[in-house]
Amino acid sequence: MNSALLYVRVSSKEQEKEGYSLDAQEKLGEEYALRNNLTIIKRWRVSESAWREERQAFNQMLDYAKKHDDVKHIIFDVTDRMTRNDIDKIKIYTLIKLHNKTIHFSRSNKTISKNSGSEDEFMLDIEVAVAKKMSNDISRKTQMGMLEKAEQGFYPSSAPLGYINSALTKLLEVDAERAPHIKRAFKLIAHEKHSLSMVSAKLYKEGFRSAKGYQVNKSSISHLLNNPIYYGAFRWKGKIYQGSHEPIVSKELFDKTHEAISGPSRPSANKNGFPFNNLITCGICDCKVLGERKKEKYIYYHCTFSKGRHKGKHYISQDNLSAMFEPIIKQVTLPKELTEWFKEALRERSKSTHKLQGNRLQSLEKQYERVNTRLSKLYDMKLDGEIVEDMFGVKENEYKSQLIELKSQVDAAKNINSNAYEDGCKTLELSNRLHPLYVRANYQEKAKLASLVSSNYALNDVTLSPTYRKPFSFFTKRASRSSWLPMLDEFSNWLIYSKEANNPYKELVTT
Repeated sequence: MNSALLYVRVSSKEQEKEGYSLDAQEKLGEEYALRNNLTIIKRWRVSESAWREERQAFNQMLDYAKKHDDVKHIIFDVTDRMTRNDIDKIKIYTLIKLHNKTIHFSRSNKTISKNSGSEDEFMLDIEVAVAKKMSNDISRKTQMGMLEKAEQGFYPSSAPLGYINSALTKLLEVDAERAPHIKRAFKLIAHEKHSLSMVSAKLYKEGFRSAKGYQVNKSSISHLLNNPIYYGAFRWKGKIYQGSHEPIVSKELFDKTHEAISGPSRPSANKNGFPFNNLITCGICDCKVLGERKKEKYIYYHCTFSKGRHKGKHYISQDNLSAMFEPIIKQVTLPKELTEWFKEALRERSKSTHKLQGNRLQSLEKQYERVNTRLSKLYDMKLDGEIVEDMFGVKENEYKSQLIELKSQVDAAKNINSNAYEDGCKTLELSNRLHPLYVRANYQEKAKLASLVSSNYALNDVTLSPTYRKPFSFFTKRASRSSWLPMLDEFSNWLIYSKEANNPYKELVTT
């Protein structure tokens, strides 16, 4: 019996349309074997690229042929279905020369064995070289097409988590199921001081899953938070392009998330009963200030001395630390008179919100058009040879970065907070109640209020220096009535254009 192996392969759907389908190759192989008195004892049907780093099925076929001396024949469709690269060609020659195998090509009725002449080997080398060139040309054209697509603002690859590739338009569309979880991941980091592990665990409990249905781990969350595609741009071949797809988060929230990640410390779950953990860093060495239990009863906070021990007050009791937060909270607790003045002024300003929006939007669109015109002129200068390549690259990146930032601002201006007045009143009411709330709160509630007001506290001996969050940073400037109007301007603009920033306060506002 003349035992034979049959190997058929396609690397794209287009090849199937061109008559190279697996079924068509298999049928030709079977007919060839019948005509040549060969018996197919094992076959491989493979959908993969010849340039994959590991052609698993191909290597399995080679190993099988080497281990079975009674198998002397291997049938392929044509040369480029066997290989398009020199590495696999050498493997085939090894089968022929050292293992006495005969290679058959069913479509062309050609064979090659160790008895073949030099002309046959030469023709096989040429056919492999032609197939290799065709593969390279296809790859190059594909890369050029993807680059052109990127420059037109269309993401040229498979959709990342939170998006889907539309079967109709072939473009990115928001995944309605996963996009809200993506947005929440950014907010948990930017506003609620969660760590990556905490975000991963919380979103898993809330139903967020990977494309394969698994928990999205912290490394994937980190990658996600660093991907500009979620604010409407995308990175391709080391460059940032402005995308035409719908963003899931604003550029403002994206930037706030990065500020939080790159801050002096990141939070971790407080499992040891130390409510003020992750709020404070040492003012001398910037290490964390964490709690420690003494005599199984008393709680003291101190620098971790991760960078080495230093002078300064080392241990502060939880009672004393709690008292140190109080004047900071009181500093941003608005008096009733100012609260009412603010609310009335916001009510008047809310009437002109749409006019403000129109003016800001018009200004931003004019800036965008100016930069876009400069970019077009830059391309003309390159075509006319009026600018050197290095300078062209610098200016092109500069203008494209400006366009991405301006488009983000335009999108934000088009989506102002329609509830600015209501949100403002609630935030003001909270600010008016902050100190009374803090005085009667327990330690856990005090820590939550302290975290709400400031993103970090630097400890120097017995003094805490806060880094106030917006809008509370505005309220520290109320030394005199003359400062009220500038403070109102800042607060009003924040309410109108920074809709994301209101979210972390709403839960406390309503309590």
